[in-house]
Amino acid sequence: MSDLIGWVMTPRPATARSSGRPVARPGFVARLLSLALVGGLAFGQTATDLVDPPSAAWPQHGRTPDGQRFSPLSHIDVTNVDRLRLVWSQELGEPAGHLSPAVWESTLVVSIPDGLVALDAATGETRWTYRAETATGAGAVALPERAPRGAPVIMHGRVYTALRDPIVVAVDFVDGSEVWRTDVGLEGLAEGFSSNPIAAGESIVVGPSNADFGAAPGRIVAIDPNDGSVRWTFFLVPQEESDPAHSTWQPMAPTWRWGIGGASAWNVGVFDPVTRTVLYGTGQPVPSERLDQRRRNDGDASADHYSSGFVALDADTGALRWFHQVVPGDEWEYDQHTVPVVVDLETDDGTPRRAALLATTTGFLVAVDMTDGAIVDTHQLAPDSNVHLGYDAGGRAIIDASMRHLGEREATQVCPGSRWANVAPGAYSPLTGLLYRPNDTVCERQGLRPSVHEDAADDFGNVWMHARPRQGEDYYERWGALSAIDPISGAVVWEFASEYPHDAGVLATAGGLVFSVFADRVFRAFDAGTGAVLFEQVLTSHGDGSPITYEVDGTQYVAVIVGHASGVEGIPGTGLPRSVSGPAVLFVFALDGP
Repeated sequence: MSDLIGWVMTPRPATARSSGRPVARPGFVARLLSLALVGGLAFGQTATDLVDPPSAAWPQHGRTPDGQRFSPLSHIDVTNVDRLRLVWSQELGEPAGHLSPAVWESTLVVSIPDGLVALDAATGETRWTYRAETATGAGAVALPERAPRGAPVIMHGRVYTALRDPIVVAVDFVDGSEVWRTDVGLEGLAEGFSSNPIAAGESIVVGPSNADFGAAPGRIVAIDPNDGSVRWTFFLVPQEESDPAHSTWQPMAPTWRWGIGGASAWNVGVFDPVTRTVLYGTGQPVPSERLDQRRRNDGDASADHYSSGFVALDADTGALRWFHQVVPGDEWEYDQHTVPVVVDLETDDGTPRRAALLATTTGFLVAVDMTDGAIVDTHQLAPDSNVHLGYDAGGRAIIDASMRHLGEREATQVCPGSRWANVAPGAYSPLTGLLYRPNDTVCERQGLRPSVHEDAADDFGNVWMHARPRQGEDYYERWGALSAIDPISGAVVWEFASEYPHDAGVLATAGGLVFSVFADRVFRAFDAGTGAVLFEQVLTSHGDGSPITYEVDGTQYVAVIVGHASGVEGIPGTGLPRSVSGPAVLFVFALDGP
């Protein structure tokens, strides 16, 4: 096995290339000058406002760039949250997963399948709608016609969002007119965006999706918010032999020409302004099975950096700072696409330590030092984890080699099977010191079969992982849960269990509250310290959006988006109906209603 299979890699520079193709709209230069005035005067937002936003605002997915999803608003609190009433709602079209609005001053902006809609944050009245041209990118791919995950970014008088084809756009915050668009697709490769960008210092950062199919190399791209030019690109699949990660791909070098790649950063990432570090989770390698002739290897599995882990990059240059790999040589679809949370953890001597909380799909909560990726602590939270067994003294993941797919055989029980931590973000409250994390515990049956993909290279004997129907012993007393976790001790302080899977985002507030929506259509508020349910409201359909809170003219609002393309089953034998599917709808609440 290569000595590079460790979880921390030596830093390497990003690729300083302008692979993006910004396209200026008519009158762009004059418009840029006018927007500078808007950003500096009329718009009233400073660079500090993105790091520490006004309490009334929610300018991007995590509110603050570190992904804590904590609001200092406290007018709605544990004593009055039961008085929440619906004040307005807005249909957003096709079902969409894991959406969240963004708010600045009195305007709320949310992604829709082909653009953006801006609403009066107090009344729901439409202020403008932006609809983009579609399928125009160099690597345009037919991703599902859904809005990208997460929230758009409101920054310097503009709103930034990603489109399904690999294009990032900037529109005017006031009227929704397009300012610029940048195509970041690689020519001839099927790519797209399934998640919105983040603001990272002076850049907009995003990860293209779809490397699972077609083996486009996963990438993280930083874009200049002023003109749409690409500042840097970091390839998550090494492109040059000089890259120390290159030798971790065996027996064949990674190249899209042979269908070897993957490792997309397809969910939302975070930015730590203290260390100026961008942090993203990465997907599985492609192909991910050693039965495929391209990956056939009778020895130890190769690590395939920078797949199935978390990559930390210098926000200014894109250079690698550190890499934490959770599943070397991932053969189980354990994409580490979960959204990290950056916090200050108290050390033994009482001084704070800047750390990232990494909730893994394999069922661990790992705290790592933001400066160098060194492990601070690890806690196994899934009841069983039979692939990823833990970490050795050097901080390397321990994988049970007997679970690797050595041949076509009957399906094997894999735990956790549906990913303990998944797409939806958790929240962290600096008041309680707890991480509030959605999670699932169910196992699944995995096996291998010949690939059914139309572009499969038959002469390579392509194979594809598949799941067989679960059996009774694959379930626990609960399926999903919202768990309040002490990141220092690993103790679960309280937990709200569900017989359905739970993969919806979380909001924590200074009012001592935690909010999340569930597959049973119920939007709930909890006491952040005890887990007591203080508010419940049945909505139109299964929800997995991430709630936010904001303030307009002295009134605090709480907003959440529901809408699911298909229902999900609960634990067999419980008699639970299939969860209700439906279109995307934004619901907004305030105390005592209209």
